[in-house]
Amino acid sequence: MRNSRKSFGVVKGASSGFMISLLIHAAAFLLAGMLVVFTVQHKEEKKFVPPKPVERPKMKLKKPKVKVKKTAKPKATTRIVTKVMRASMPDIQLPEMSGMGDGMGGGGGGFELDMDFGNLTALGSTRSIGNDLEGTYWDLKFTRGGVFSPMEGEEWREIFHKFFRTWNTSIFSKYYRSPQKLYTTFLVMPPTISALAPVAFGMSDDMASGGHWVVYYKGKIYHKEGITFRFWLGVDDSLAIRINKKVVVAGSFISPEDGESERAPKMYRSLWESESMDSEKYVIGSSLATVGDWVTLEPGVEYDMEVVISENASSGASFIVAVEEQGVEYPENSQGGPILPIFRTSELSRDQLDIIYKNLCEDEVCCTNGPIFRDF
Repeated sequence: MRNSRKSFGVVKGASSGFMISLLIHAAAFLLAGMLVVFTVQHKEEKKFVPPKPVERPKMKLKKPKVKVKKTAKPKATTRIVTKVMRASMPDIQLPEMSGMGDGMGGGGGGFELDMDFGNLTALGSTRSIGNDLEGTYWDLKFTRGGVFSPMEGEEWREIFHKFFRTWNTSIFSKYYRSPQKLYTTFLVMPPTISALAPVAFGMSDDMASGGHWVVYYKGKIYHKEGITFRFWLGVDDSLAIRINKKVVVAGSFISPEDGESERAPKMYRSLWESESMDSEKYVIGSSLATVGDWVTLEPGVEYDMEVVISENASSGASFIVAVEEQGVEYPENSQGGPILPIFRTSELSRDQLDIIYKNLCEDEVCCTNGPIFRDF
């Protein structure tokens, strides 16, 4: 007998439980897919859209009309005038700054001040600029009161020689002294008439004659970096220089035309003698040059300097003081001697150079180069 079984399910040949499980899983996958689609979506970027321009009402403006009376005139202003009393400033002397030292051209350009030297001469000017030598003049032909008293040449030499022993100006106290002082930054008077000295120092016409006069200069000299040098003199009739109370050079007129045996006795006799082989070898001015002793100035140290110049005859006179710096080579002149720079305590102005060049021989000395004996 055949056993008959009832089968439960929807699909033939498959278990109803399996089919139910399959349907549940299919529904789950469908739900999960829908969630992904709805949650992962590309959000579009928001674009800024400007608002539409607002139309603003326009107002028509009327130009204001102003009536101007043609006859109207501005009122006259009243000026108040006052007198201002200007304070009088003192006469201040400034140091010369032309060229600003060698680094600005050494006298050939650069910054230059027009200094007021007063009455400018080869022996100096009536105004001081500070770094100069002060000159005093005595005329040995006149007494202290201004009375003419003629003097012989030998007497003049004795007086001057006496002064040279002591350097005491009281020796000239019984002779006429000019009340006018002169101030100089250089020691150059090319050959000229001897009457130039009394005229330069303001002597009156009846006293302004040449010969038998003395000029004594004194002042301070410095050198910024320090220097070793010696003076060269060309002089008619005599000149001597003392630094810190020591004579460093003394020269008198020596005619280039006379032979050694015919030369006049030296003004200073045995009080000072040159030790240089170049002394009395080359002509400077109208005389054979005298070469001085070597002198050393320490950097920035102040030294006293004294210069005495005298003239005997009433004809011609001259003096030229040049400087030879140790270790420096100089160009040669037609004699074969060195063309040396002149002694100076400042850059020279054009007016000063004109005075020197007027009677100076070409290539004799140099007036624009060389050391300047000042502390700035």
